[in-house]
Amino acid sequence: MTLSKRVTETPPYLFHLIDEKRKAVEERGVDVISLAIGDPDRPTPDFVLDIMKEEIHKPYNHVYPSYKGEPDFRAGVAAWFGSRFGVELDPVSEVMAVIGSKDAVSHLPFVFLDPGDWALVTDPGYPVYQVAVGFAGGRVSYVPLRAEMGFLPDLDAIDPVVADSARIMFINYPNNPTSAVADRGFFERLVAFARKHNIIILADNAYSEVYFEEEDRPISILSVEGAKETAIEIHSFSKTFNMTGWRIGFVAGGKALIDAFLTLKSNFDSGVFMAIQRTAARALAHPHALAFHAERTMLFRNRRDRIAAVLTDLGFTFQLPRASYYFWVEIPSSYQSSVQFCADLLEKIGLSVTPGVGYGPSGESYFRISMTAPDHRIDEGLQRLRAFAKEYL
Repeated sequence: MTLSKRVTETPPYLFHLIDEKRKAVEERGVDVISLAIGDPDRPTPDFVLDIMKEEIHKPYNHVYPSYKGEPDFRAGVAAWFGSRFGVELDPVSEVMAVIGSKDAVSHLPFVFLDPGDWALVTDPGYPVYQVAVGFAGGRVSYVPLRAEMGFLPDLDAIDPVVADSARIMFINYPNNPTSAVADRGFFERLVAFARKHNIIILADNAYSEVYFEEEDRPISILSVEGAKETAIEIHSFSKTFNMTGWRIGFVAGGKALIDAFLTLKSNFDSGVFMAIQRTAARALAHPHALAFHAERTMLFRNRRDRIAAVLTDLGFTFQLPRASYYFWVEIPSSYQSSVQFCADLLEKIGLSVTPGVGYGPSGESYFRISMTAPDHRIDEGLQRLRAFAKEYL
C-alpha cells in the first residue's frame, strides 16, 4: 500500500494524541480529569432541541440541501449578523453554510493556494491552520503572537517580501489558545495590510459569543471598510449554542470570495442536513438566546476567576482570559518542554492539559487549560495541581 505524502508527512492530530494518552492512563485505573479539550460540558439548550423536534419531522428537510445553504438559513444568519455586528450581508451572495467551522478552516486554503504558495499562520494557533495549508500544497510562514503585544501579530515586523509572497493569512480572535481579543484598530490595520499585499484574510471568529466583559465584546472584521473584498469570516454554532456535535457553521464575505469557496465545496460534499440548518437559524433569533448567553457568560466568568485565583496563588504566569474557554499559562521555569510538563501532570496526578508546542513553535513554553469541564471536576483538578506544585515545583 502506498500512501500520499499529505498523509505520511502529516503528524497525528494533537487532540487525537491527547485523547489516546488519556485513555491509556485511564486503562490503568487512574481517574483522569481532562481540562484539555474545548468541548462545552453543558448540553445544547432546550429551546434549540425543541426547534429541532419540529424541524426533523418536516419531510422537506430530508432531501439533498442546497450547496450554499438553505435560503432561510442564510437569511437568518444575515439578520443576526446585522444586529450583532452592524454589518449588512446579502444572504443570497455573501453567506454560505458549512459543516462546522473546521470544515471551512480545512478547505479554504484549497481555494486560494497552489502548490508552493505561502500562507501566513499565527503562532501559536489552532493546529488545523498549518495542516490545511500543507494539505493544499502550501508553505507556512509563522507570525508569532507574543504576550507583550497582547498576543496580536506585529504586522510591521512581517518581512515585506514574505508578505508579498503570501496568498492567505489565518487569524483567530477571540484567540485559541491565548484567549486574546482584537479591537477595531487592529482589524483596520490588518485590512490595510492585506489590501497592500494582496492577501486574503481567513478570520476565524468561532468564539465571538464567548467573552466575559462588555468592553471585550468581539467585533467582526467585516465591519471594517473594504474588508469584504479581502476577508472571509468563519463562524460556528458549536461554541455559540453548545452544538459541537451538530456540525453547523457559516462563512461570510464578499460575493467573489463566497463564489470561489462554493466552487470547491460543491464538489466536495452535499451540504448540511436542512433540519439542522433551519434549527440553527431559528436559534439565532429565539427570545431565549440572550438569556442563555448571559447565563453561560456568568458560568465561565466564575470558572475563570476560580482558576485564575489558584494559578496566581501557585505562582504561574498568565494573562487573565478576556474571551474563549482557555487559559494560556507559562510552564514552570524548572521545565524546558511543555510536552514533558503536561506528561508529568497526567502521569503523576491524572490531570490532562494541552502542551503549548502543539499550537506552534512559539507555544513551547506554555500549556493550555480549558474551562469546559463540570465545576466539581475543575475544582478537583485545581486541588491536584496544588498538590503537584507542593511536591514537584
